[in-house]
Order: sequence, then structure tokens, then C-alpha cells
Amino acid sequence: MTDLSSVAQVVSVAPDLIQVEVRSTVEYQNLDMQMEIGSYLKISDENGLSVVAIVRSYRIKDVLSDPTGLSIGEPSFVVDAQPVGRLQDGKFARGGKQIAIPPTRIEIAGKSVLDEIYSGVPDNKKFSFGSLAQNEQVRLILDGDKFFGKHIGVIGSTGAGKSCTVAKILQEGIRPSESQKTAGILNNSHVIIFDLHGEYRTAFPNARIIDTDNLHLPYWLMNSEELEEMFIESAEHNSHNQISQFRQAVIENKQRHMAASTKSPSYDSPVYFSLSEVINYLNNLNSEVIGKLVDENVPKLDDGTLVNRRPDFYFESRRRFVPSSTGKNDKASNGPFYGEFNRFLMRLEARLNDKRLSFLLEPRKDNGQEYATCDLAEILGQFTGYGGAVERNKNVTILDLSGIPFEVLSVVVSLISRIVFTFAFHFKRSRLSGDQDMPYLLVYEEAHNYIPRSDGAKYSSVKKSIERIAKEGRKYGVSLMIVSQRPSEVSETVFSQCNNFVTMRLTNPADQNYVKRLLPDTVSAITDTLPTLEKQEVIVIGDSVSIPSLIRVDELDQRPDSRDINFHTEWKMDWLNVAVKTIVEKWQT
Repeated sequence: MTDLSSVAQVVSVAPDLIQVEVRSTVEYQNLDMQMEIGSYLKISDENGLSVVAIVRSYRIKDVLSDPTGLSIGEPSFVVDAQPVGRLQDGKFARGGKQIAIPPTRIEIAGKSVLDEIYSGVPDNKKFSFGSLAQNEQVRLILDGDKFFGKHIGVIGSTGAGKSCTVAKILQEGIRPSESQKTAGILNNSHVIIFDLHGEYRTAFPNARIIDTDNLHLPYWLMNSEELEEMFIESAEHNSHNQISQFRQAVIENKQRHMAASTKSPSYDSPVYFSLSEVINYLNNLNSEVIGKLVDENVPKLDDGTLVNRRPDFYFESRRRFVPSSTGKNDKASNGPFYGEFNRFLMRLEARLNDKRLSFLLEPRKDNGQEYATCDLAEILGQFTGYGGAVERNKNVTILDLSGIPFEVLSVVVSLISRIVFTFAFHFKRSRLSGDQDMPYLLVYEEAHNYIPRSDGAKYSSVKKSIERIAKEGRKYGVSLMIVSQRPSEVSETVFSQCNNFVTMRLTNPADQNYVKRLLPDTVSAITDTLPTLEKQEVIVIGDSVSIPSLIRVDELDQRPDSRDINFHTEWKMDWLNVAVKTIVEKWQT
């Protein structure tokens, strides 16, 4: 703690600004510690109340001069500081009462004061992943429950260190206690990382890795929005007919495969249906001919069979119908959807034949069988961390999305997010009062790629899923971490639900302004540094931290594989011989 009272005085006090004039620069320079932009000041009155303020800026005060131009008196400067809270009886609180005028003491806050500010977190809730940038002897102590339990926004330009910061936060969050380490047991942490670039394997070597080689995500788990986004082109003029008949075919086919059940499935029920049978149904609708003889007026097959109920005939195979005719003895006319679904059917069959989508449209168990409704628990086990045997349970599940075709990325993210949320919802409803909870953190890397701010049919399903979790998830033990280098392009609904922000360097002015509007604290002394933050420096703002803080993130032992390639250094090295043919063969297969 450095006392400035002998060389400085408060000259102005306002709710959002305290001005301190340093009268003697010579005496100030002889002090043990000097102020910096971002330093903390403790300004006290005679009643024992202290205001904590952050140094925002300073200016040199005009110096008087005599007629010859020589300066009269010693130069001084005025510091602008922004109040962020108060200390009274050893306890820190945000905002609150103003100090009595005039204040009696001005100090540069040292370690003891800063420790006091962060000491309000109970021991069992303390969480930390870095130290104050202004004083690295002071750990930033957050309330872990408020940090992980209230959605988190992690923001920063490319190259600012987002992946390493996310990895460090998660590594500290899931760290087991010493007794758990000794006993070799897992703690109850559950993290699912949607890893767009396959970066996090190296940061979490014990995680369960799910990629296109071992991902099994049957299409019949999709709900209405996901199915229609996957298969229907909303811009087509007859898309309303495609939707209505596809919906009807799916519901009827689900009922067909639940023949032994008394329950009636809905379009959204996670119940098996056969996509190939649905395509048969739509093909038959597309070529259907209606018999127009007396007492007919129903579809008529070429052998004279009348189709009184389409599901009894249309799912099994492509049917041949009588030709349309105006003849008296064989009168028949094209059905209501004749030729309407040509493009729709081509798109469905192209999807079904696309081997890149086999994890979604043709997933098979190890024994070669299709996944059925009764396998839902096994499918869900891929993502929840519960793999059956105890030794397969994992705290972290990494969904490596780097191999997922971009055109279905949003559907995959939507589906997995939704089924995890639904699982947590039913777990919460089934647990008894006082039972242990099972909280999940869903981490969305590069979120602007699939949760965009703009509206559009392509992203409607994933936006609806994640926005619902953002609004309702905390009640059921599901929290979000939204990671993005372009926050202004991410759904505002999702970001507005975040109560904590970890913000790195932002160079885009639109993103800077957007983030400043989003942040729950308007502390310009901190947020104005966004464009100039160094690597490993982050601003932490939100419910979990006593005051907005600029910190340096701790070093990582296990880093994500996200380093930039050093172009110039690599170019200076000897020529690298590459087996191009091997790479191409892998690419082709």
C-alpha cells in the first residue's frame, strides 16, 4: 500500500468519476509505487468508508508562467479514476454510498487491499485461473458456482488466445480434489466441447473423443425443425406441400414401426422411422393416379387395386399406377401431388447416398444392425460421459466437428445440444428432493458459425435449440460457454443471457462496441483496453467476480493444438518432401 495523501488530493467526486490531483511530481516520483492505467486506488473518509476506483486516464495540468515564459511552481497532473465499489469493515461491495467530503486518505491499493476485495468468496466456491495483470501476486478469485452456473461468453480476435484460455478455465474447473486423486475416482464434472477445428484433444488427453469415425447419431432423433432444415429447401415454391407430406409420411412410418405400442408418436418423438420407406411413400405420392370410376376416387394401382389407405401400400416399394385417362371405362387422373416432388426426391436420395453423412443417415452398431428406438440410452451415452462400464465414464466429451460436412453442421450441433438438454430436463424431473445434481457445461467453439445473429432457415433449428438452453438451461443444470472471435455475428438472444464474460483482445471496432453494450458492467477504465490487450491478458466481468478485473491467465501444461504456423520461419527451412499420393488417397477415402 502506497499513501498518496501527502502529494495528492481529491478535487472532484461524481458517481462515475473521481479526480485526484497530484500536486508534486518530484515527491510522487520518490514514492515506492506509481500509478498506471488500470491501477486500483483506495480513497477513504474519516468514517471508515473507502471507495475503490480504477485509474482510467490522466492529464498534465496547465502550469502558470511569468512574463518571461518561465514556469511558476511545480508541474502537477490530474488522474481520472472510475469508482467500482466500496470497502467497509473489511468487506467489499459493488456500488453503494459515496464517501464523505472531503476524503482524508488516498492510497494505491496494494496486495492486502486487493486480497480483501476478492476474499468474499466462500472457500468451497473459490475458483481461479489467473492473477491480476497489475499485481501478479494477487490471484483472481471467482465464485465458481456463479461462473459456471451462469452462462459464459469467451470473446477475442483470432490469435488472441481463446483456445488456451478456454482450456485453462475447463482444466481448473474439472480438477479433482486431492482425495479424489488419491482414490482414483472421477468427480461429478460434465463438460461437452463442440470442437470445430479438432484442437482440444491434446488439452484433455483423458477425454472421450467423438468424431465422424465413431459418431452415431441416427436421423430419427431429429425434431421437425432439424428434419426440415436437413431435407427441405424452403425457397422452393411448393415447400409447404413438401413439409406437409413429409411430416405425414414420418408420423405414419413411426406408427408403423411401433405397431406393438399403444402410444401414438408425434413428428418430434425420438422414435425410429425408416428414411428409405419414407422416400418410397413420397415417390408413390409423386406418381399417384386417382381412379375416377364410380365408387373409386382413390389411388388405383395398375392391377386394379384401390388404395384406400396409403400407409398400407406406399412404404414397402415403388408402386405402378394405372395410366391417366379420360376414357369412360378407364377414367383416371393424376393425383394432387403428381410430379410435385421431383426435385425434393432427388435431394432426399442424394442425401441418402452421400457417404459423408453415413454417421447420420445410415449409422450402424458394431454388429451391423440399425439403431432402433430401444437403443436411445446407448446413443445418448456417447455425449453424456456415461459409457456403461465405470472405467469408460469421462468428465469431458470432445465432439470433433472438423470432419462434419458444413452443410449439416448446424443440424448436428442442434440435435446433440437438444438431446443433452432433454436428458438433463428429465433427470431433474425424476430426481428426488435433496438428491445430487448432474450439471453440464456445453462449450461452443467458433459459435458465430452456427448460432448467427441473422435470421435464416438454414440455422433456425440450432438457434432455437441453443436459445432455449440459454433461457431455460440453468433451471435444469445445463450451462453454456459461447466462444467466438466475431461476437457481433452471434445470436444476441444467446449472448444477452450470459452473466459472465472473459474478453480478450478485440481489434474490430464493431465487435468492440457490441461487446461494450453486452457487458453487465460499464467500466470504461477496463473495457477501453480491449484493442491493446496482450496475449494471455483477459478482462473478466460478471456476477462471479467482485469487480471487473484485468488478469493474466496461468500457463498451460497441456495446450490445445491451436498454434499459428510460423510462415517465414518455415519458409527459411529446407524443402519438405511430402507424400502427396498418400494424402490424396486419404482425402479420397
